[in-house]
Amino acid sequence: MLELKNYQTRALETFDRWLDALRTAEKESDSRREVLQKARIEMSEADKNYPKKAWEQLTANGGSTVNRAKYVDRTDGEHRPIPHICFKVPTGGGKTLLAASALERLQRQTGLTLWIVPTKAIYEQTKAALWDRAHPYRQTLERASGGRVKMLEKEDTFNRDDVANYLCVMLLMLPAANKPPEKKLKDKAYYRMYRDSGRYPSFFPDVDDIIGNRELLKVYKKLTCRTESGLIIQNLFNVFKMLRPVVVLDEAHKAYGTTRKSSNTQFVKSISRLAPSMVIELSATPNPGISNLLLDISGRDLKKEEMIKLPVNVASFPNAEWQTTLLQAAEELEKLDAEAKSLENNSGRYIRPIAVVRVERTGKDQRDAGKIHAEDVRDYLEQNLHVPKDAIRVKSAVNDELKGEQLLSEYSPVKWIITKSALMEGWDCSFAYLLVILDNTQAKTAITQLLGRVMRQPHAQVTRRESLDQCYVYCHDPGVGDVVEMVKTGLQAEGLNDLRDQVSSTTGDIETKAVRTTVKRRSKHRGKDIFLPLVLHSHGASWIQLDYHRHILPQIDWSIIGTPDPQLTTSALAAKKSWEIGLDEDPLVSHEDVQLEIDKSIKISQFSRHLSDIVPNSWQAAHLVKLLVEREKNSGKSGEAIYDRRKYLTQLLREHVKKQVETQAEVVFRRKLNQGEIRFDLETGQPRYEMATSFEIFVSPNEPLLTNHHKAVQLSLFKPVFSDQFDNDLEKQFAYYLDEQCALRWWHRVAARQHGEYHLQGWRQDRIYPDFVAISSGGDDETRVLVFDTKGEHLGGNQDTEYKRKVLETLEGAFNSAGTIKLHEGTTIKGVFQLVFEKHLETNFAEITPRLTAEL
Repeated sequence: MLELKNYQTRALETFDRWLDALRTAEKESDSRREVLQKARIEMSEADKNYPKKAWEQLTANGGSTVNRAKYVDRTDGEHRPIPHICFKVPTGGGKTLLAASALERLQRQTGLTLWIVPTKAIYEQTKAALWDRAHPYRQTLERASGGRVKMLEKEDTFNRDDVANYLCVMLLMLPAANKPPEKKLKDKAYYRMYRDSGRYPSFFPDVDDIIGNRELLKVYKKLTCRTESGLIIQNLFNVFKMLRPVVVLDEAHKAYGTTRKSSNTQFVKSISRLAPSMVIELSATPNPGISNLLLDISGRDLKKEEMIKLPVNVASFPNAEWQTTLLQAAEELEKLDAEAKSLENNSGRYIRPIAVVRVERTGKDQRDAGKIHAEDVRDYLEQNLHVPKDAIRVKSAVNDELKGEQLLSEYSPVKWIITKSALMEGWDCSFAYLLVILDNTQAKTAITQLLGRVMRQPHAQVTRRESLDQCYVYCHDPGVGDVVEMVKTGLQAEGLNDLRDQVSSTTGDIETKAVRTTVKRRSKHRGKDIFLPLVLHSHGASWIQLDYHRHILPQIDWSIIGTPDPQLTTSALAAKKSWEIGLDEDPLVSHEDVQLEIDKSIKISQFSRHLSDIVPNSWQAAHLVKLLVEREKNSGKSGEAIYDRRKYLTQLLREHVKKQVETQAEVVFRRKLNQGEIRFDLETGQPRYEMATSFEIFVSPNEPLLTNHHKAVQLSLFKPVFSDQFDNDLEKQFAYYLDEQCALRWWHRVAARQHGEYHLQGWRQDRIYPDFVAISSGGDDETRVLVFDTKGEHLGGNQDTEYKRKVLETLEGAFNSAGTIKLHEGTTIKGVFQLVFEKHLETNFAEITPRLTAEL
């Protein structure tokens, strides 16, 4: 038996007080009804509304843990009042145990309970617990029913005897509770709940028993009937109406939204339409305009009862590559693992710390898209950090390597879980300690949605080991904004402070699958050959596309690279910035920036593997490492001192070699460009880049179109254009700007994740995917190719942005100085290649506009 925490006991005591007030108010209402019926006086709505009277009495007597609030009324289809309350329970607070215990307090050994959850992940998690007779949640239900529990899913058949003799608990997904519009009832795809299945004969008279149908309708006036015959539809929906189930609504904010402004009253109606006798809601961020908040469990309650890991230790790594962030995370995980093994040796308590890594891409065909892919992370962990293969799992919509894995088992080897969005919610593993955010563009959302995954305390009991009683967030890219504020937002979203009115749910929708959609060229551009310029390299008498590894890297002179001076530090060297974040009332603790250090011994060969993605020749990498070690020894450093500085030296050498290689690569690129070995040109022969006639993309159901002034954009090369195709407001604003330029023939939003999309190549190995390409037309048969890359204000000064600026500037010069380029139509081609910054958006527009108009 699972022992209740003190705050859970207090919560259930509050629930008991509400039940007592409710039962008393209901008896008084029934008595008054009898008196008025005898006197043939109509009962007022106020007298009928016993749940409201019970609520007012409870709050007036201080029986609720929440400040007094106006009662929110609900009624079913027969205008009967529905008692409904909400437990505000933060992530990690044991809401499922509270719900099961609340059902036990109802002293209701038989009947039907509907347990409704919002997502498939939570459905599977809840099912695993409630179907397991040895699980504490199931055992709580067994006590409530006297050992007679019958678990059901929507597809299962049950009868009146089951409901009369068992506590029947049916697990449902939230969409199943939402009755579709009447016109949808004739469609093949309407929900099974509303279909006339004939699977519940014990609840209905025979289909042709007209008298029996009429008698049943006298008792249950709002049963759904066939419009043509008036006979009752024998479906599950009507069974619910007759049985008046108790409804447990898990993650209620997923149905209702989290604020009055975002209230979804449709789901309120859907739940009420089931004619529940009571609704018990659970939510970390309840909606104050929809739910009657009976109790508010605070973050401090959870911390006091050792349910969550606090503080949250946040670290960001300015001027570092994502590999460096992952390296530092691996070091932290090793420290935690060592501490966990020490704990086990001393107390016998087993903990295996796990890191959850958020990446930008997981799809099979998306690895070359210039984004951080799950397989890139897997390869780096295995090849560079020597993590065993079976210690790594990828969890995505199409690749679930966690399926069937018992993560809390001593026999599980898993220490790294790589995901994009599959673990946003409904996944609980108290061994998860470290959240690593490698997704640059979505870091804020990722932290908000994933923070709760690493906050649960193993076994709901502190270890008294400082590092194991906390959790950790490692964030890549200094331009993601204020990491501390992101974590605080994440705490709010998990219900761990009192700012719920300021917290928005990540989505008010149910978990849905993206739909494959084909976008085609607009009719006026169909049937036309559209080419864009490529960076080409000579290949004998012909030309091929420039390849970094083939045409640039072999020209690097490794002998002149040498080693960095370990005594020198620069502002661009990767550093660790860290904070400790507790609950909302706790002071923020900031730590001084710490240069990266290493705590373990690595042989030369292991050291050199940290250069493998920069230096392709392992012998040359090892040679550079040896030079650095020798330099350290010649300066008087002992072997122990070098050992203590290895992490710093690793990072220093990586940054030095990378910088030296890039400097040489740029010289090689420009030399070849000047000598005619590289050219940037628009080709109509091979090799060439020809715009596709259509693309297949994945969009969420009901995804809105991109509109400008309430009108769909008109100048895009392809249509439809969905709002989801843009990563941020800056890109949308620029799309609006392009769409208003009468000099444009068309514009196109380049999606790097889309196979076969347009890209440029510079002197780095990574491709450059510009955000927009466009074609303008002017007088004298002149056409301009326009290439734009948008950058947020925070990205204005980083190295990646500066590299793109230089490449675009160089390619524009090469393109426009290559002579007069004429297509077979006799049209002159020129080019405009430019970065557009958010901070100077209006200035950029003013600079761009003359280039689109006056110069034409």
